[in-house]
Amino acid sequence: MQICSVSVEGFRCLADIGDVPVLPQTVLTGQNEGGKSALLDALNFLLHGTALSERDLTYVGDGGHREPAPDGEPVAPHARVPQTTVTGEFALNTDEQQRFALPERVPIRRRFRPEAGTFLEIRRSVCKDPGLRDLESVKLPNLKKLAAAHGVDPIGQANVRNSWEQPLRELAQQMEQFDEWVAADSEVAAAMPSMVYFKGDAVQAPEAVVQSLLNSRLREYTRADEVAKRVADLEGYLAESLTPDINSIRGHIAERCALPSVELDPQVQVRPALVGVELNIVDSQGRRFPLSSAGTGRSRRISLALWESSNDLGQHDSTQGPDADVVFVYDEPDTHLDYSHQRRIMALIQLQSSRPNARVIVATHSLNLIDGVDISSVVHLRTHEGRVRAEVLSEDSADVDVRRHLSTIATTLGFRNSVLLHERFFVAVEGVSETSAFPIMFRKHAGFPIQSAGICLWAGGSNEGALRFAKFLKEHGRDVAFVVDKDSRANQKHVFRDDKLREHGFDLTKECLYLGSPNELEDLFTSDDWANTANALWKPNTERGPWQPEEVEALRAGKFSSQLLTMFKAGSAEGPQNKEDLMVGIAAHLPKDRIPAALAAIFDALVTRAQNAGPHLW
Repeated sequence: MQICSVSVEGFRCLADIGDVPVLPQTVLTGQNEGGKSALLDALNFLLHGTALSERDLTYVGDGGHREPAPDGEPVAPHARVPQTTVTGEFALNTDEQQRFALPERVPIRRRFRPEAGTFLEIRRSVCKDPGLRDLESVKLPNLKKLAAAHGVDPIGQANVRNSWEQPLRELAQQMEQFDEWVAADSEVAAAMPSMVYFKGDAVQAPEAVVQSLLNSRLREYTRADEVAKRVADLEGYLAESLTPDINSIRGHIAERCALPSVELDPQVQVRPALVGVELNIVDSQGRRFPLSSAGTGRSRRISLALWESSNDLGQHDSTQGPDADVVFVYDEPDTHLDYSHQRRIMALIQLQSSRPNARVIVATHSLNLIDGVDISSVVHLRTHEGRVRAEVLSEDSADVDVRRHLSTIATTLGFRNSVLLHERFFVAVEGVSETSAFPIMFRKHAGFPIQSAGICLWAGGSNEGALRFAKFLKEHGRDVAFVVDKDSRANQKHVFRDDKLREHGFDLTKECLYLGSPNELEDLFTSDDWANTANALWKPNTERGPWQPEEVEALRAGKFSSQLLTMFKAGSAEGPQNKEDLMVGIAAHLPKDRIPAALAAIFDALVTRAQNAGPHLW
């Protein structure tokens, strides 16, 4: 069961915030005190039922001073809402749909009321007759009475519960149904995803990280069929062990209260959990001391290393069936971290989110973390008229504040001081056509943005300044690579020709990758792909009709890209105006399986280079 979105009402500063997406990667950003941590804690309440108190309820109004009412009665200046409700939309796999008789998407909510406690509820189709709902909680004598009232006969032995419950369930399914919030049973609760929570302020508590990770794994072990049977047997044994105590209590109540009989049915539930973890450090001389005395820096590194191990702890043995669903949550994970450790966190997030059963949510102010995901994965929390609102950032957003926030992020991309100081792998391409088209095709091929792979892409242009800059980067410990059109190698007009690269100290076999079939990037795409792209994006003039692959093929004997651009410009009023338009068009239109193999191989080589670039400190 995977969570797809979450809505919150009445929790701290989140008075009413709805449909916040929970994606494979979700980055929460926004102002301080804007609700990021509150949203993560609300999700923890939904998935784990963490304890709330009256202080977690949202204030009604602004909480300011209010004048007494006309009748003289004082008005509480800090009134709170009556309850907190956190609702998630969950996606069920085929097995879960059949097992729970539920649709593919289902809402589940957890509510808290100070006077009544916490309730886990599911919205599902139920029988209109309230007596035929929640049959699993009805005791056997009452099941028999219910069956008699509806004229239902048992399907087996009369002293077996299922003999009565199954025909009553079938009857309920045949009667009129409607959607209703009802109590979620224990099996549905057990199928909800677990949540592993890393808080940035937990620097001094690696033990808490270990306990969270191991408890998550312990819950997975408990769900295995063999373990579940052992737990059920233990519950039965403990319930039976209580029989003498129950009989004593029943007899005492019956005697003291003059009752004919008293029934007691204990519900024993065993849920294994770690109550604590002790973590000690042993130094090189064998001396043992608690981690709490080891210093903040070491505690932080240990916490991060333990958190990284969650990838191994979250994996099932192949004999145990599919991986359990899990939500990895980071609250300011980059707190007190230098850039190299932030990069390690980004790589870990990428790895965790690649698991089909996982979701990763990161609350951060770090532009480095924000840059590492697609803009559609960023959720911006902002305060508007005293209420927190969630905006999903996308290029087509019409919201002024959201577009301003997008602009702020955009200005941080490229050659910032932090990039020049800390990035390890710089890839120079010939011009803006490549810098515009490569990220589009790379994301389609690899499944994640080029910048999240640690690749800093830049256009070298046609001047020697680019080579001098690349040489400067290399001399200062940065890895540099060039992606060059094959026809540039001997062209005296091109700065990335072989003799110039050698002159500036670059190894053509190790630091250069070459494109073209035979000459340049545009050659790699088939005539069919060019014709299909042009007909889809640049509507041809009526008199000439659609472009045909044969027309494109005929241009390959000459300067292909220039002639191709001329043909499309002349044949359409909407045609590309320059080579950048040409390349961006085919990059955006081309499906993943049509990306040329030669270009895909270069992308893979760049990823490998990026992974091995620079020092690997932890």
